[in-house]
Amino acid sequence: MAKDRLIVGISGASGAVYGIRALETLRAAGIETHLVLTKTAAMTIAYETDLTLAQVKKLADIVHANEDLGAAVSSGSFKTLGMIVAPCSMRSVAEIAYGNTTTLLTRAADVQLKERR
Repeated sequence: MAKDRLIVGISGASGAVYGIRALETLRAAGIETHLVLTKTAAMTIAYETDLTLAQVKKLADIVHANEDLGAAVSSGSFKTLGMIVAPCSMRSVAEIAYGNTTTLLTRAADVQLKERR
């Protein structure tokens, strides 16, 4: 792996600014970021921040569609430093905790736990 990289998930819980600040901080640190946003995260970003969804996506190096369960971040062979889910809704917490991965965000988190990242 040539560059350190981290997956950032933003779900629909209140506190979208935490995920945005994580993206800004990781960019400043030179860490490649792979962003996964839920539909409700997009709504929360609009309600809680002055940023557009496009502006938030530009903070990440790569953006993956939450519906794309075949994306690279859903595989254990995709080497990362780990994953941040901030904020994390109760629905996402439950899916991750019980391994009921219906979206890319929860699938990627499940893989990171399986790989002990």
